[in-house]
Amino acid sequence: MTRKIPVISLEDFKAKAQKRKVYKSIVENITEGIESELESVNIAEIKNHDIMISVPKTEWKGGLEKAMNFYISKEEYEECTKIKNLIEKI
Repeated sequence: MTRKIPVISLEDFKAKAQKRKVYKSIVENITEGIESELESVNIAEIKNHDIMISVPKTEWKGGLEKAMNFYISKEEYEECTKIKNLIEKI
């Protein structure tokens, strides 16, 4: 499975304008990280700055919990179920 990470501008990242893309990337890439037994995953790249945002395994649970809160606020409960299952695997 080819992991795809969003490329976002620094301004959008600071303004949190791409929350949906980033949370989707967190969930997808941590899923891949768990399945492949990785120690960290990349979740986004900052356009024109050569910066890759990586999340170490020790922070996956916290990232998934924030993603779950986002999806709860959007009433996307199917995604919440997927995230809950991932948290249990960590």
